[in-house]
Amino acid sequence: MAVRVFFFFSLLLMACVGHEPNLAIPSLPDLELPDADEEDAEEDENERINLFIVDAGLEQTDFPDWQSQEVNNSSITYSGKNAVKFAREGAYISQEIAISPNETYVLQVYLKGSGQLWAEVGGQYYTIEGNFTSYTLLSLHFSVGDFDAITIGGSWFETEGRMDDFSIDYADEVEEEIPVEDVFPTDIIPSLTQWKISLPVDENGNDSRDAAHVEERNNQAFEIKDDHLIDYQYDPYFTVQDGEVAFMAHCAGATTRGSKYPRSELRQRVGGGDNYWSVHQYQYLKTQLRVVHLPEVKPEVCMVQIHGPEDEPLRVQYSERKHGLHIIWNETNKEETELAYTLGELLEVEVTVAHGSITCRIENLDRGESWSKTYLSEDQTGYFKVGCYTQSSIFLSEFNSSFTENEPLTAYGQVNVRSIELKETY
Repeated sequence: MAVRVFFFFSLLLMACVGHEPNLAIPSLPDLELPDADEEDAEEDENERINLFIVDAGLEQTDFPDWQSQEVNNSSITYSGKNAVKFAREGAYISQEIAISPNETYVLQVYLKGSGQLWAEVGGQYYTIEGNFTSYTLLSLHFSVGDFDAITIGGSWFETEGRMDDFSIDYADEVEEEIPVEDVFPTDIIPSLTQWKISLPVDENGNDSRDAAHVEERNNQAFEIKDDHLIDYQYDPYFTVQDGEVAFMAHCAGATTRGSKYPRSELRQRVGGGDNYWSVHQYQYLKTQLRVVHLPEVKPEVCMVQIHGPEDEPLRVQYSERKHGLHIIWNETNKEETELAYTLGELLEVEVTVAHGSITCRIENLDRGESWSKTYLSEDQTGYFKVGCYTQSSIFLSEFNSSFTENEPLTAYGQVNVRSIELKETY
């Protein structure tokens, strides 16, 4: 038998390198070959089935093809128009699928926020948890033994989260994503060195969650300025997500001394310092950004400002409650833009200051619709601000009588900025 095995391996090797064999073939005994039916049966037994998850992208409203409990639809997605949101403890989604026995699998899902991915195999659970500020691929590896069906699912884990685009495949057919090198906000927007950022924590990373009342809040918001912003990030409040700079401020965050609301926001460093420019000279700001998350009780954020010594000549805001996309000009005048807007859509905000007037132009780049307003500024000086100024707080009911409840500790706002163009006369 050893002679025959050697012969066939020699034949194969010579064929691979392109030589014709020139061997004296020894006399070999007859082989007992399996009949055709036995071969077909063995192939059928080893053939892998095609794996399939119904509505893997979670596009169907209320997820009729999944078993679920306490889940919500979400328009904040990795792809498509719908994702699943786990907003409270006990929320889950699951589905039974057919698999091939005695194989190893990789179950994957894109996760934003906190969540648990799991597979149940014959009563045994395999799980993996994650918590990410933007949609990130979560992978779970497991083997199934003799079982031909399993249950897969995703669940609430510690805080709010979203999942989108489930997939499952045989482990030897999956190419794992290779992590990219660190990318910092100044790699996306190099001109950030013309600004400073206020973060919703103090220099020790503490916020206001332990304060009993609004007067006891932490008002020592941490600031980073100028060249110190180069290759700097503070996860999750000031990071890079999908080629944009993410500004996130939670409603339990530390504040600046003059504010009751937390922020992750840039402040223009006029002339390289905490100075002001004149509204009678030419000043210009253009930024592309998107609102990606809002607080829960008062779902509103400010994205762009002109701030003066006392008042605010301009604030560009979005509210899901009643005002939609709007501006507040000369401190108290509120005006809706009449632009339709849905979370995640890309806006271009252009502000021109000259001869005492302010022109604010806003365009929804995803819809191709724009709006503008020009008015005289009551303030004579100012500076620009860009980012996420969250217009709510865990102390909301204490300083706003129209609200009877406060934001939960998990509530936050987030604005992603794609670009900033700045021109100043100083």
